[in-house]
Amino acid sequence: MGLNFYVMHNPFTFNLMDLQGKIHNINDLLIHLTGKTNDSLSEENYLDFLRFDLGKGRKGMIESFGIDSYASNYIANQIAQIKPNSKVILSDNGRKGLDEIIRENGKPSAVFITSMSSNFPTTVVTTIALNYAKIPTVIGGIHVSAKGEDVRRFILENSPHPELITYVEGPGDSKIVETILDDLHNGELRSKYIGTKTIEDGVWGHSNVIPMKPMDFSKVSRVPLVGWLGKYFTLNLSTPYSGCPYSCSFCSISSLKKEQRKFQKRTPQDFISELENIQSKNQGLRERVHFFLPDNLLVGGDKLEQILDLMIVSDLKINYLAQISIDVANNERLLEKLRASGASHFFVGLESLNFKNLKSIGKNVVNEITSKRLTVQEFYKQQIKKIQKHGISIHAGFMFGLPFDYFNNLEDHSGIEIANFCKETHIGAQTTVITDLPGSKDFNESQRLKRTLYGENNPLDYLISLCTCDVREGNRIISSDLLHNSPLVAAYMAYDTARRTGSSITSLKNGIYMAHKAFSSPTQKGQESLKERLFDSFISLACQITTAMEKENHEEVAYSTSKYKGSFERLYGLETNPHIKKMFKEYIKQFQHI
Repeated sequence: MGLNFYVMHNPFTFNLMDLQGKIHNINDLLIHLTGKTNDSLSEENYLDFLRFDLGKGRKGMIESFGIDSYASNYIANQIAQIKPNSKVILSDNGRKGLDEIIRENGKPSAVFITSMSSNFPTTVVTTIALNYAKIPTVIGGIHVSAKGEDVRRFILENSPHPELITYVEGPGDSKIVETILDDLHNGELRSKYIGTKTIEDGVWGHSNVIPMKPMDFSKVSRVPLVGWLGKYFTLNLSTPYSGCPYSCSFCSISSLKKEQRKFQKRTPQDFISELENIQSKNQGLRERVHFFLPDNLLVGGDKLEQILDLMIVSDLKINYLAQISIDVANNERLLEKLRASGASHFFVGLESLNFKNLKSIGKNVVNEITSKRLTVQEFYKQQIKKIQKHGISIHAGFMFGLPFDYFNNLEDHSGIEIANFCKETHIGAQTTVITDLPGSKDFNESQRLKRTLYGENNPLDYLISLCTCDVREGNRIISSDLLHNSPLVAAYMAYDTARRTGSSITSLKNGIYMAHKAFSSPTQKGQESLKERLFDSFISLACQITTAMEKENHEEVAYSTSKYKGSFERLYGLETNPHIKKMFKEYIKQFQHI
């Protein structure tokens, strides 16, 4: 079974949309990614087919903000816990490539791959290349958990040794990982495993996990005031609880069985111990800032309060970011605890400033807005002020392509209203285009109603189009006369809003505003030390200023390069509305590669 080590691999996402309608098999995709034209894939040369052209990479929000894969680290620690005498090496396509690892160490006992929808095409070609070398591969992650059929038609049917490939539906819990490792040892790998436990105690800090160097955060060098921090800064990830009791139609896990996505919690002390373990490394800024991963921190209920109480009395010197619902503004006591424990920045999904849009997507705040007889803007402003009063800055999510968005011209659309709102309230904005994520109920409905923008008639076109599932551009046909039924218009509105809210001047103003708020309302440690209070203030400044990177992140996708067409040039080519074609004719030229 090879040397006594395992690899936990997180593939990159690549720009593949130029291949729509142009490839006939998976080998064509492999050739495109590697740039090889002559050699056929074999056991002798498979390493050459694991080295991809990084110039075709598609950098999403996760990479731009330096957020590593928590799923990869979590599963690596699961393996390391069960196999304490084996190395578990973390890898991706850039910092530590699979080909580099194998050249240095020989063939691994197995490669575990985590797959989101956008990187599933890379997962496909990576798995096939490994299979030619008879290296067992275990695939998991959101995409394959919801779309196991894609493993069969794109991977198994194109692999010479399909018996060496398996996938995990649902979470990778310790029982499942142990079973997989036993089956690998006995040469009895099953075609599929089903996991149910989303989070467990003790799955962290194992010394036999070999990490990669910190993610390149060089883009921050162009951000005013905090740019010099790029080489010192790391965003540490952890989660006190995971899973979701709901089944929202837009979510990738909505097609999983309830027991596979149920909400589960770690013990508060285990979570605190992990944070203390990270801080014991004494790396300064590399251990200071954390991102807590639950989709909504509020769902922790009493367990959240227990965690906050422990954090407040601990020796942790921490500032953390988290996703949370705007409902947190209704609980003054909890806000005080959150801030005292180190809460510095919240990501809040506001989605739209149009009441009809919020109603159409089933947003929970609709009833509260109605009962208070406020406009959406008035309601959100009140809630935002309550949060900011506690020194916590905000980065709000807005979605474009909703049925009641409007677009009259390049300088008159609903995104400008959102940009002005963000400037007025001193918040950053993450702007996305409505996207059907594979596995979600919305995706299945779009397939049934034939409202998909790409890949309706060709499985390979569908596979390639998965790279757009990073919500920077949509994959659903826009059916709104207010938006001229144009995907280009929706993508432009998202970009233009990010451009307006992410300017250096606007971000700096927001940062200074929040630095003052943070200094006036410090964390518990900030109340005890002027140095810590200054750190509190600086972190809020940095969080707001780095939201300027949203603009650059959109540009990564929108602009064409010598390696691929950007989304704007491609969407303009697909545009069928002559009025929109004429309106964008001159504007689109700046996004083309000359």
